[in-house]
Amino acid sequence: MDFPAIITKKFQSLFFKGKMFIYNILGLPAQTMKEIQIFKSVLHNVERDKIIRIFEWGSGLSTIHYSNYLLKSNVPFEWHSIDNDRVWHQKVKTLVEKKNLESCIWLYLKEFKPFWEKHGWGHIPPPCGIFGPKSENEHAYINFPKQLSNKFDIVIIDARFRRHCIQTAKEVLLPEGVAILHDAHKDHYHMDLEDFKYQDFYESGSWYPFQKEKNKIWLGSMENRTIIKKLK
Repeated sequence: MDFPAIITKKFQSLFFKGKMFIYNILGLPAQTMKEIQIFKSVLHNVERDKIIRIFEWGSGLSTIHYSNYLLKSNVPFEWHSIDNDRVWHQKVKTLVEKKNLESCIWLYLKEFKPFWEKHGWGHIPPPCGIFGPKSENEHAYINFPKQLSNKFDIVIIDARFRRHCIQTAKEVLLPEGVAILHDAHKDHYHMDLEDFKYQDFYESGSWYPFQKEKNKIWLGSMENRTIIKKLK
């Protein structure tokens, strides 16, 4: 990497950290403003004559932010969210309690190390699949929504083992439900997305100046063509 590229990368890193600092103060999820708009559009356009059921891999400020959005919109909902990090899980749980959201948010934990803390991970990522799920908790995390009663209107895939979680999403999503894949510009997440009858990618902005590739969000559904078309 040449010197100008190193300077650019350092600037981007500082810019991103500053942005996340402001986002945390404002209680915003780690998403671009365009991504937040897309998420809210999906939440706004799902069927509203029943309780909306949502499952999320990857608890965080998104759990709090979008739950508050639904509450302010007078939309009845259940939000189920699982994470793999005990410290982060406890932090989100504290926020849920502080915001008095215990009646509509259920948090779960299946603890295991992220791939970058595992032996063998280096500056150059190994071939895809080397750090695939192996432990009991990793498989339990991926398959967790299967043990919850009833299927879901929205499934959000925004954490560990996304390719495997997409497979589970097919089983736990209602036919008219919508799956949302964050960071969908990463090619190794794309396996089997075509199994969803209606699906598309949406450019969702940039994290920092001079970003080479725009962020993308992917939406997929077996029967709900309406939401996919509305966002184009």
